[in-house]
Amino acid sequence: MNKFRSIAHLMEQVEGPLSRASVVVSEAWRDNEQAVGFFSHADVGLAAYVYAYGQRSGRYGINLDFPEPDGAPLRPVPTSAEDLPLAAVVQMLLEHFEVPVTALA
Repeated sequence: MNKFRSIAHLMEQVEGPLSRASVVVSEAWRDNEQAVGFFSHADVGLAAYVYAYGQRSGRYGINLDFPEPDGAPLRPVPTSAEDLPLAAVVQMLLEHFEVPVTALA
C-alpha cells in the first residue's frame, strides 16, 4: 500500500490499537495515496475516513460515520473536521472506535 507520507505516519500510529479493536483499513481507500478509511468489523456502520489532500502540511481532515441509531436520535455530534494535527486525529479515531487506551507511566 503506497500512501502519502503523512497518511503513512498516521497509520503507523493507529494500526496496532485499531486492529486489536477489530478495526481494519477499508479496501475502498487502499489505492488512494492521500487518504485512508477505517471500519469496525463489529459494526460496519462505524467508520472513519482521514485525508491529507487540501490540508496544510502536517494537518489532516477527518469524516466520522456512525451507525443508524435504534430508537431516539443521538445528540448532534460533529462528523467532520479539517486542519487537525496528528495527535488530534489519533485521539478522535481511538475515541470514535472506542479503543481502550492505557496511560503511560
